[in-house]
Amino acid sequence: MSSPQSSSRGPKTGLEQSGMVFIVAIITLALLGIMALAASDTSVLNILMAANGKNARAAFFLADSGANAGHEYLENAIASVNSTFYSNATNAFDWENESLFNPDDFPVKWHRHGSEATHVRVGLMETGLIPGTAIQGGPGYGSGLGTYSSYLIRSHHNGAGGSVAEVDLGWRHINQ
Repeated sequence: MSSPQSSSRGPKTGLEQSGMVFIVAIITLALLGIMALAASDTSVLNILMAANGKNARAAFFLADSGANAGHEYLENAIASVNSTFYSNATNAFDWENESLFNPDDFPVKWHRHGSEATHVRVGLMETGLIPGTAIQGGPGYGSGLGTYSSYLIRSHHNGAGGSVAEVDLGWRHINQ
């Protein structure tokens, strides 16, 4: 008869499983590292997008304030009978659809800051009579009343980070 022999196929001890834990730990650390890099790239991208948005808003507001300053320049030029501000290429129809920006076409540079500046230009759009005024009412009511001149005021700003904004403002001046 044979005697029972001890089998070597019993449960494994912790010593024989230690290599598997090491491999799982390395894979887990690698996955955590990849996730950390992805989160870092996402946060850098969010910072760049926020800076770009800030630069674009700043360029827009400076161009908008340039258009408002342009209307003040225009009113002062008309009041002082000084047409040098709006006499260069006075017909806005000649340049209103231009897509390329040339700073030499803009006679006023406003809000200069380093290489940045807001460029302002004005052109005449139309002139006419205001309906229902004394000029149309009949002779003897005076001259020069009831006419208007419409201008296009364009303001262009090249801002930080390559941001660009352009604002057009239509302005109607009542001639008296």
